[in-house]
Amino acid sequence: MADMTYQQIEEAASKNLPVLFPIAVIEEHGPHMCLGTDAYLTYNFTRDIKKDLLDSGVESIIAPIYYWGINAAMNGFAGSFTVRSETMVSILCDLLRCLKNWGFAQIFLLNVHGDFEHNLAMTEAARRANEEFGLRVYSAVTEFFLRKAKLHGSEPYIITYAMEFDVSSQYLDIHAGSFETSLMVDQFPNLIDIDKAQSLSSSRTTVEGLKTWLKGGLKAREVTPLGYLGDPSAIDTRAAMESKARMVNEIVKAVHATLRST
Repeated sequence: MADMTYQQIEEAASKNLPVLFPIAVIEEHGPHMCLGTDAYLTYNFTRDIKKDLLDSGVESIIAPIYYWGINAAMNGFAGSFTVRSETMVSILCDLLRCLKNWGFAQIFLLNVHGDFEHNLAMTEAARRANEEFGLRVYSAVTEFFLRKAKLHGSEPYIITYAMEFDVSSQYLDIHAGSFETSLMVDQFPNLIDIDKAQSLSSSRTTVEGLKTWLKGGLKAREVTPLGYLGDPSAIDTRAAMESKARMVNEIVKAVHATLRST
């Protein structure tokens, strides 16, 4: 949308195109990657979904990326912007009302940021849009989030997908580690210091360490003093892109199923 004219937006609304709305954050990603990592990766993730939908005959439109999200774990690091849950919900609802006023009827909120409160706020905005002003909005969340949020997955404002986790090691890789670093090397090589990434050692963070890390602030810095949780040096672009492709495929299938049922 940001690269389109208002007349093109009106035409897209008249064709009842579904809207893909990327939801991201600005946060630290270690000494080797930029603060905008999640925003860039989420936008490319959304573009891949748009392409796969089009290949299967479904045209869609991408809303400008939203990136003033919630950083509960990373809030102790400079550059990790975070807002209150009620702020994020209110802003998203205002933006969703805009889409409704222009004539759009179906919006899919797409996100790869794992913060629980961030996902909860995104899902609450989808719920309110559905119940308070009759807009069909769907929050795309992981099955892990569903369990933690005590949701059953059949809510009319939710679509789900599986997110892969490497369970072959006792050490976790969930933030600015191998997966995200590999994606950035493949998609945005000019925004990552590859030499720096390759010089970093694994954070060697266990599940117990994760519990402390999730408290944020100084506690998170004690567990991950350099701001990454994983092994940035274990770059494997092929494996990362294959994993991403599987996530995209799952969401495309969920979008198709939703569109067919409405």
